[in-house]
Amino acid sequence: MIETIVIVAIVTACALYWVRRLVPASQGMFWRGSADMLRAVHAPRALRDRAAQRARQGSKPPTGCGACTKCGDGGGCH
Repeated sequence: MIETIVIVAIVTACALYWVRRLVPASQGMFWRGSADMLRAVHAPRALRDRAAQRARQGSKPPTGCGACTKCGDGGGCH
């Protein structure tokens, strides 16, 4: 039984990782849902604010080379 739980946790973590890497727009949707759920269960305000902040960040398109802001400016991220 414990093996099944561990395997499910590992597979879920891997799936979330790859969804994040392959479909970055899904992050905003995930964090918006999390913020709504935290608000519904009356979670601490700091936690709700952080989830809402992450939801707003997830909706912005990345700039530069994967969120690098100084690519090609001589200070590059690579």
